[in-house]
Amino acid sequence: MAPDISSAPGASSSTPQAPDEKPSAPPVNILPSLIARIYSIAHPALLLALGATRFEALVANPTKELISTLPWLTLLQIFYVIVCLPPTGSAPSLETSAPAPADVKSSPRSSGPSGAARHGKHGKRKQHANNWACIWSRLLPALLSLSLTFALATPVFTILLVLFGAPLTTHNSETVLCAAHMAVLSATALIYAHGLDRNVWNEVWGIARPADAVWGSALGTCLGAWLGAVPIPLDWDRPWQAFPITILFGAYIGYAVGSLLSRTPLVYGKRVQFTSEGLSETEKKTT
Repeated sequence: MAPDISSAPGASSSTPQAPDEKPSAPPVNILPSLIARIYSIAHPALLLALGATRFEALVANPTKELISTLPWLTLLQIFYVIVCLPPTGSAPSLETSAPAPADVKSSPRSSGPSGAARHGKHGKRKQHANNWACIWSRLLPALLSLSLTFALATPVFTILLVLFGAPLTTHNSETVLCAAHMAVLSATALIYAHGLDRNVWNEVWGIARPADAVWGSALGTCLGAWLGAVPIPLDWDRPWQAFPITILFGAYIGYAVGSLLSRTPLVYGKRVQFTSEGLSETEKKTT
């Protein structure tokens, strides 16, 4: 009689197993520098101030005002991602600089005053080169993320606005400009921090990302715009009820609330759960 292979020791290791699922990308942390932490809190306030100061002009001429404020919004978002967020593919930065180890043996040529001067000039040139390399390593992803935002995210938001009730045959310029504002608010930081990672974007579309400043601001933008559409059909006969004024201000307010709320200890790292089954799956992934 043939021996039972399944009961032999080590047989289970030869059986094929399904590959493990790729773990989800962790929440994005604000960079630990003092400037990043201060500006990450001041940034939502600046965006709200920008919207509040231009409210009357937006009501008077929405198209003109949406065009004139879009460059300012873009600059603020680019500055925010460069200063406060790690670019995609970068390792978590602790921003702790240890002093370079001193040479055990110093040559006689470099021990004199002239050698120290040459060493100081060389160190300054190297420091300037490192600073420019660091700036470029953040500026280039920011520009690429902005390009993808206008090329990909703006058409997506335009279609979503139409599907959720925006006029199809009229107010086309207002629809596209409102979509551009929402795209810059929500997608710029997502693309900068995660690139085109398929797993991350599947979680974005499935509303399954762990809460952080990037995902919270994007989700808050969409929810704020959705809630901002509520006053439009009401018969209050107010000039600010015209499309897309309330939607745009809802997106700005939702961005600020989502960005700040998602960084609190009660929300950070948590996921939106729809069923108990999803909760158990999330716990398995985190463990």
